[in-house]
Amino acid sequence: MHILILEAAESDETILEDVLVLLSDRMSIQVVDLSHDTKKCNSPEPQVLTFSDLEIHVREQAVYKAGVLIPMSHYEFFTLCYLAKHPGWVFSKQQIYEAVWQEAYAVEDKTITVHISNIRAKLRPSGTDSYIQTVWGIGFKLAE
Repeated sequence: MHILILEAAESDETILEDVLVLLSDRMSIQVVDLSHDTKKCNSPEPQVLTFSDLEIHVREQAVYKAGVLIPMSHYEFFTLCYLAKHPGWVFSKQQIYEAVWQEAYAVEDKTITVHISNIRAKLRPSGTDSYIQTVWGIGFKLAE
């Protein structure tokens, strides 16, 4: 399996559609739109993501380990939520930043690295810091 990631501005959607039509004539393709994932995390419907004994309550913006609340900042929570929506998927710092902050990633900085570090530190006392894994040279993923 090969994975091709394309990013297009709204003004380029016609070109993107033409590329997808061309590709679909030659091979089987699956299109996943990642641009709306953070909105799904903000969904008013009740939603709980569960990983072992870690529960992410999306509506309440709360994370629980064995029933104990693990406090997180807004961006820590939505970073974890974004990764949890796609367990096993590897995301670059730029992809995470643009999905969670919903703005362009202008400069290479430590924002995502610091937030991931903070999430790991908060999960570590509960013995669950291994959920977020670093994929060297690429980014981060939530272990399946």
